[in-house]
Amino acid sequence: MGMPEKPYAPTTSIGSEKLSGPPPVAQLRPAAVSRRSALKLAAAALGCAAGQQVRADGGTSTLADVLSRRRTGDSAFKSIAQSDYRANLAEFGGQLRAPWERLLGSLPRPSAWQFDVLIIGSGYGASICAARLAAALRPGGRLGVLERGREWVPGTFPDRLKDVTDASRLQLLGGNKGTARDPTGLFNVQQFNEITLLSGCGLGGSSLINASVAIRPDREVFQQSVWPARLRDRVYLEPYYELAIAELGVRVEPLDHSDKMAAQRIAAERLAGRGARFEPAALSVTRSPQGNQLPVLNRQNIRQRNCIDCGDCLTGCNVGAKNTLAMNYLPMARRAGAEFFTQTEVHRIEKLDEGYRVFFTVSISDGQGAFMRCPGTTTTRVLILGAGSLGSSEILLRSQADCLQLSSRLGCGWTGNGDALGFITKSQIRTGIGGQSAYEFPCPPVGPTIQTNVTYPWRPLAGRVLIQEGTAARAYVNSLGILMHDLDLDQTQILLGMGHDGAAGRISLNERGFGEVNWPGILESDYRRLIRHEFEQIAAAMGGDYRFLKVFGDRMISVHPLGGCGMADDPACGVVNDKGQVFDGRGGGDFDHHTAAARVHAGLYVVDGAILPTSIACNPFLTISALAERASDLMIAEPQYADLFAAD
Repeated sequence: MGMPEKPYAPTTSIGSEKLSGPPPVAQLRPAAVSRRSALKLAAAALGCAAGQQVRADGGTSTLADVLSRRRTGDSAFKSIAQSDYRANLAEFGGQLRAPWERLLGSLPRPSAWQFDVLIIGSGYGASICAARLAAALRPGGRLGVLERGREWVPGTFPDRLKDVTDASRLQLLGGNKGTARDPTGLFNVQQFNEITLLSGCGLGGSSLINASVAIRPDREVFQQSVWPARLRDRVYLEPYYELAIAELGVRVEPLDHSDKMAAQRIAAERLAGRGARFEPAALSVTRSPQGNQLPVLNRQNIRQRNCIDCGDCLTGCNVGAKNTLAMNYLPMARRAGAEFFTQTEVHRIEKLDEGYRVFFTVSISDGQGAFMRCPGTTTTRVLILGAGSLGSSEILLRSQADCLQLSSRLGCGWTGNGDALGFITKSQIRTGIGGQSAYEFPCPPVGPTIQTNVTYPWRPLAGRVLIQEGTAARAYVNSLGILMHDLDLDQTQILLGMGHDGAAGRISLNERGFGEVNWPGILESDYRRLIRHEFEQIAAAMGGDYRFLKVFGDRMISVHPLGGCGMADDPACGVVNDKGQVFDGRGGGDFDHHTAAARVHAGLYVVDGAILPTSIACNPFLTISALAERASDLMIAEPQYADLFAAD
């Protein structure tokens, strides 16, 4: 269903003598595209599309093709995905979220706290803690999760540009740039002086819009002196990596499953002499053994469907094939009694005797684009921050007080994980990166957003990079096709890079009390020159040209923000310990004479990407998941929580 009747063999032949050897790097300097250039390209491209654009490889794109991507509608794939989701959650009324009244009102409880455990956020760290801790709570215990985004049902994600921009959480342009336009928006784009951040807002966090690549960092990453001593050998995390891999349904992509995948392999083979190593990526995506659209039951007994290789992972899977947290850990937590409160944004916390008060606002839509804001507070004995690197850091920055003194390292050591974005144009190897979304399409499979890893494992750690290929989701195909002068996107490759950027960014609060990232010098750094040089090499190996775009400013772009609450062995070096417990910063960081360890604020944790003390040069969700699995185990085993949790 939605796939070619005959197996498709991707093009792997070179078909041009031009590629007998890569041209010198000096001939492949980056070509920036200004706004004026983009408009000229748009006019030229649309002029071609008005009739038909015909290329040497036989690809065509008509005006009908271009216009069709500006329309949206129902499809069999979307309808099935919506039905599956509601059937999976039928015992809870077809949804995960709980009524706001249960949060805004006080419930009679035998304890002094409204919650025994309260978790802020619902990304990988938060969802895993919710699942594990809810399952371990003794009878009568209460665990809640506060998520500022809304619950998204597969089959309802945006698949055209207008709907994507409408789903932006913040104003992107104009005098109100950076202010909330839709507090429940899916796409959280934050623009700072040197860097732009993209993260997902919704029940499941960035898992809703990520590329699902599961990969372990190099062992040497953990051996750096800034990591806590207990984690400097990756072997201690291996059982937790394996557990997360199993729960998230990770599997390796079939070799040469798409044109873009084969193109990346060919390029890596041509760069083998420079130390490049190619491998198919491991993804948390469902692929049916039969390759059909019959339902597949995952490890958590949740019904999913086979990936149709539509290329729309980054705007939300409308097929139900992507193993987002809404397909695994969140249902696990819900079945164990966790309560999920969506559209609830936390502002700050206050330390009480043996617990915490949380201040939040619930945004309730009127159904016509406006929101009613309902402020509230609640209390909890154990509080876990899992709001992401910027979110968790800014909540703690706002909450510092005499009774909640924190490490002076709060906000320091921030990294974009070395994320970089580049483009190859005029590739001599077919790429086919134009996303199709959840509709029937006769063309060859586009594939999931990312399917390959190109690494350089023999270099010193500082010079190692990871380069992956990407797709353009259907909503972006027209725009990128115009910019690249390639409406079919068959000769264009998107490059996504990661590396070791030095983690010298800093999070601070602006005049409005919101977190912002500052990193003077990153745009002129050796790392930025390194990753662009590597992009040039990949482009040369494909016989194409390397470009970076300045349409949105000459900033770094990160989808993997890390740090701000880095782990360490003491508060002079970090904000939390290896368990995620927040250091007590009084007196510069006192030591507990009974444990010979740095004092912590009892019951306060951070368990998300904020606690990583360095970049890890690979997609981080698997490492965040492993750390959360470990933190949950240790939390349940804490003697002070023996009355809360029933440890195995």
